[in-house]
Amino acid sequence: MKKQRLSQLINMALIGFETGAILLLLGDLTQYVLLDPEGANLFEIIYGVIAVILSLIIFYESNKKFYPLTDWQYQGNLLVFEVSFFVGIFIAKIIIDLFI
Repeated sequence: MKKQRLSQLINMALIGFETGAILLLLGDLTQYVLLDPEGANLFEIIYGVIAVILSLIIFYESNKKFYPLTDWQYQGNLLVFEVSFFVGIFIAKIIIDLFI
């Protein structure tokens, strides 16, 4: 049982990390290609809200394969997903800043 729970948490961490990195890369590429610098701040705010909403939808759909879950397991999965989501954003941002 503990091995299955660890597998769930690792899966949530990987999905969160991938989602964060991909959404940041898509947002930055869209911003560099399509927007002028004056409109970039508003785009970042709107895109950030959309990215968080999409990440929660991805989390919900990814969690369906683990049902039935207790409330504590669900909240633990959410915590791991969100932390790894923002770690993915942070690492992708560092990589982008190094190369661009």
